[in-house]
Amino acid sequence: MEDRHCQRGLDTMKLRANFFLMLVAMLSPLWVSSAKAKPITRDLSDSVQIDLVHGINQIADFDGKGHAAQIVYAWRENMNAHGYSVYSVLMLRPETKNDWNLVTFETHDRSRKNGTQIDSITDAPFDGEQAVASVRFLKVERNGRSVPMAITARRDLSSAESYVDAVPVEFSLYLLAENGDAVPGWPYYYFDRTDHFRSDRRYCNSDMALAQELRLPLPQGYEGPKTKDGCGR
Repeated sequence: MEDRHCQRGLDTMKLRANFFLMLVAMLSPLWVSSAKAKPITRDLSDSVQIDLVHGINQIADFDGKGHAAQIVYAWRENMNAHGYSVYSVLMLRPETKNDWNLVTFETHDRSRKNGTQIDSITDAPFDGEQAVASVRFLKVERNGRSVPMAITARRDLSSAESYVDAVPVEFSLYLLAENGDAVPGWPYYYFDRTDHFRSDRRYCNSDMALAQELRLPLPQGYEGPKTKDGCGR
């Protein structure tokens, strides 16, 4: 009788062990997938900024693979303090040298099935001292290659009483991606939003928020207060 009970106990332990191993095997791909999906570092102090001038900016090797690009940087006048800049990116079709195509910005995190594409991104400098939204284009090292990144930082004024109020900032980080499998509805190239977050600290200037949260330099001619939150005292 005792041997029978011992055998049953051993069988139960084996079943539990097998179940645990099976569970680990099932979850392992999820862990690997999760590790691969980690956002890139938010300290971009080592990145190289792509300096832009108003008009058409020609970039010979945009993606680190020798493919050229154009960034069109144009001002949209509003006859008040609410004018803004529009940034459009163009790249040549992979198999041609004279057919410029629009590069879209994909705003649905890491999902190409139901993602939302926009054709351009915009800033909102307001009066300079209380910049509402900022845009940056950078080159970052990714898998041993210099890859273009686009960043938007926008102050959340939805509950603010004034443009001078300190508010949280919404950040979106995009990396250039290729539609190598020719998925219908998508262009040859697009910016994939790889990270999106909201700051814990409140800011009065989106350029200062980029400096504090992502370690990016302030733009030349920065007009806001040089306090840590970009607010005047």
